[in-house]
Amino acid sequence: MLEETQNQPNKENEDELIFADEDDEELFLCEEDNEELSSTNTKKDNLIFADNSPLPLSTKNTWKIIMVDDEAEIHKVTKLVLNDFIFENKSITFISAYSGEEAKALIEQHPDTALILLDVVMETDDAGLEVVKYIREVLNNLIVRIILRTGQPGQAPEDVVIINYDINDYKTKTELTTRKLFTALITALRAFRALTKLEESRRKLAQIVQASARFVPRQFLHFLHKDSIVDAKLGDSVQAKMSILFADIRSFTSLSETMSPQENFDFINSYLRQVGPVVRQHNGFIDKYIGDAVMALFPETPDDAITAAIDMQKQVAVHNEYHKNSNYLPISIGIGIHTGNLMLGIIGEEERMESTVISDAVNLACRLEQLTKLYGAGIIISGQTLSQLDDPQKYTCRFLDRVTVRGKQTPVAVFEIYDSDPQFLQELKAQTKIDFEQGVWLYYQEKFQTAQQHFERVLQVNDGDLATRLYLERCELSQQTGLALKWEEIDIFRQKT
Repeated sequence: MLEETQNQPNKENEDELIFADEDDEELFLCEEDNEELSSTNTKKDNLIFADNSPLPLSTKNTWKIIMVDDEAEIHKVTKLVLNDFIFENKSITFISAYSGEEAKALIEQHPDTALILLDVVMETDDAGLEVVKYIREVLNNLIVRIILRTGQPGQAPEDVVIINYDINDYKTKTELTTRKLFTALITALRAFRALTKLEESRRKLAQIVQASARFVPRQFLHFLHKDSIVDAKLGDSVQAKMSILFADIRSFTSLSETMSPQENFDFINSYLRQVGPVVRQHNGFIDKYIGDAVMALFPETPDDAITAAIDMQKQVAVHNEYHKNSNYLPISIGIGIHTGNLMLGIIGEEERMESTVISDAVNLACRLEQLTKLYGAGIIISGQTLSQLDDPQKYTCRFLDRVTVRGKQTPVAVFEIYDSDPQFLQELKAQTKIDFEQGVWLYYQEKFQTAQQHFERVLQVNDGDLATRLYLERCELSQQTGLALKWEEIDIFRQKT
């Protein structure tokens, strides 16, 4: 039952009021000194009494107090004594419960309750103590203040209860005078106010920590063995083996020229909203966005990176379908994946830091992505990534080439994964895979005419195979020189728009 204290006390009779429980023990002892009683009418430490104006019925600006006692007279007397109570410009809203079970339901309905005045012996000898356990352990409400007041201290000895139960004060009904009740109330409300502010600060801090995860991935902090971004320091780093995925929108410069700056901004965010969740679904995390490019890390297995890349390509198809009736032009993306060791850590200077990864493996993944446009492939992976897959036969792939990248002497084998291609194109590449790979092998054996025959057979089946057309061009040039032309980095990567 919810009641707002509005009735004014009878000042003439207040000094004479003495109530007794069933054992004739005094509940509130009258004050012996009229001067002491009158002092309660003065403002003292933010405690004042209301004038004759009725209090508002809203409970938003009141202190909620739940009284739990199986004696109706206790409720009546407590409300009478505290009728005019105001602390920090807030009055009291009383909520009455007459059993332990009713109290449990009420505190669950009113989690913002400031104080519970709780009897012990009600429907059972330990009903009040069970309420304490329920509040603290089941509801996990550690903020509400609990004052235990009992008329039968023998059933719940103070020294035992105060140690074993999370209460904030213990009063016997015989000692609880009006003055002591006021004192206990003020103390409890001050503590509740302080705890509420602390809880609000904790919530705000938790929101900041949660928001920071959108800028520095939690997985990044996990690898650095940090609980939150506030623990990270400049120079923190760790070495790890991961698969690195680079994804980039093809010909985005040309595409962006058709849009205003705001349209560019909205377009990129629309695209990233489609592909970002796919990375997380496959146990990866996004290290950074670089304009329209995405760099993601997969710490568990290269298979996660491959399946993420396949689903990202499929999601782009969904994105294009969704925007086909809008002003957005269809897009295509290239994805490069490499697996290797890297350094993951915090770089910068004291006033500006950021998380990043540094490694040749990162550079190679970026270069592989750049190759996708040259070969007309959606996904290109390194031979190192392919060799570490749980079951390479799960994927449809073909060997593309051996390329040399800047700073590396040993050529890197690269493969195309075409599981995300349209079904008809997957079938064409599967039909021509043997001829294509045989042609590549013959090319590097400098058997250019025979290699050319294999590539021509591929084009008879799949006329749009860009990689095959590139090899035909190379075969023709190589026949003039007599040497297999190496596709040096300057040739390979100048195609990047």
